[in-house]
Amino acid sequence: MKKLDALLSGSKIGMLTNQSAYGWEHDYHFRTIKAKYGLKKLFLPEHGLFAELQDQVSGSSLSYNLGDTQILNLYGDAEESLVPSPESLDGLDTILIDIRDVGARYYTFLTSALYLLQTVDRKNREGGHRIKVVVFDSPNPAGSKVEGSPLEEKYSSFVGIPGVPHRHGLTAAGLLEFYKDTFGLDFEFYSFGKMYSKSYDPFLWVPPSPNIPSFTTCFVYAGLCLLEGTNLSEGRGTTRPFETFGAPYLNDSDERLRKTLEEPQKGVFRLRPLRMIPTFHKHAGKVCGGFQILLEKPSEFHSLLFGLHLLRTLREFYPVDFSYLKGPYEFRSDLSAIELLVGDDFLLGYLDGKRSYLEAEEYLSEKESLWRKETKAYRK
Repeated sequence: MKKLDALLSGSKIGMLTNQSAYGWEHDYHFRTIKAKYGLKKLFLPEHGLFAELQDQVSGSSLSYNLGDTQILNLYGDAEESLVPSPESLDGLDTILIDIRDVGARYYTFLTSALYLLQTVDRKNREGGHRIKVVVFDSPNPAGSKVEGSPLEEKYSSFVGIPGVPHRHGLTAAGLLEFYKDTFGLDFEFYSFGKMYSKSYDPFLWVPPSPNIPSFTTCFVYAGLCLLEGTNLSEGRGTTRPFETFGAPYLNDSDERLRKTLEEPQKGVFRLRPLRMIPTFHKHAGKVCGGFQILLEKPSEFHSLLFGLHLLRTLREFYPVDFSYLKGPYEFRSDLSAIELLVGDDFLLGYLDGKRSYLEAEEYLSEKESLWRKETKAYRK
């Protein structure tokens, strides 16, 4: 802690954080930082400081009384709000990033962090005083397992940085240091990994966003987030988002469907048939047939492969009812949500029936191996 005190004492600090940064001295970390060192500016990601807002909802209406700390919203009404201006860093010499990631590239917190770091880089290159970056690291709740393929440049968006696979297997500090080197960003970088105690204890889980209510959600999110690009409910509006899914047209009593979905990873997970009525979001107030994913071997479950197999199977079982959503998604309207989320022509071809499951599995295995090699130096 002496090194941390030396870095932060007397600093003019701006902090990107939310309620997931909790536990140091049994309080929210932004409060501890403000009391110990002072806090000039607080940058807020999607969902707000206390994860009050649902996905894709502007935070411009939120307000907090933090005394003399200025609050800057990084998820507003327009795409321009995602990237902080160089002027927003005026008066700062330290950017502190302290926020929990859930291990998937679609999860927007570390994209907001990257945009903030790119602004730090621009500010430093302008000359004058330099800004350093400090990251409070924490374990990746989804573990070090890698799933997926690198996002292709043409599918770049707020839910996908080019070159990053669907489930990256890095800690927050590891991925941000990778970004620093990959994009040639100019600042001093420091990370500290002892600010969280018992980070994997499910009884001490603090939801980083409204629909990651449980530690177990992180193990299915990389694959089930693909449902955001379809007319299937990914469980928003229920107590187990991403661990449950369904639709009014889905027959939960169809044993052939259940066995088809379970077959490629048989023995790793089970599907529990259920009925659900989402209270909001897709199919709100409607009875949906569906399933809950019960993980028997969480470390062996390949969420992305299951998600891809799920979409292709339901498209085959329900060719009239199943559909991909159209319209704007995370500020892009030129491509569909499913294209932005999958972000890979080979895998999109699999969804269209142009590849077999085995081909997709072999393709992903190769891409995952390459990513592990590429990021070996960044594994904390």
